[in-house]
Amino acid sequence: MKTSEIVPISRRALERLFRLRGIGEEGLDGERRRAPRWPFPGTVELWIPQPDGTEDYRLASCENISVGGAGMKCDDAYDAGTELSIAVHQPELSLHGRARVCHCTPIRNEYYVGLEFIFERTS
Repeated sequence: MKTSEIVPISRRALERLFRLRGIGEEGLDGERRRAPRWPFPGTVELWIPQPDGTEDYRLASCENISVGGAGMKCDDAYDAGTELSIAVHQPELSLHGRARVCHCTPIRNEYYVGLEFIFERTS
């Protein structure tokens, strides 16, 4: 992968990824969301802030993604509202940036975590 394929998470970058995949606007069947979601299996890297100012590094599995956020499965639970750094890796490009935990639901021996991307403001 070229470094030019590692880009900040933004609506434009996500829309580019969807175009590269040939994905339309229909999203997953029957959902009622502001932004349609699509299945996107792949690795997600997480850097979770700790009280002492350090960050813990974790891996998770991306389940789905939209222009607003992502759903992933991971081994650890995270409190809603937690802000973390994230990198989503796909064959076409890798996205990096910030996200906020919206919910964390236990499922068997792991957790399903919904994230909302935090987009940097551009002038």
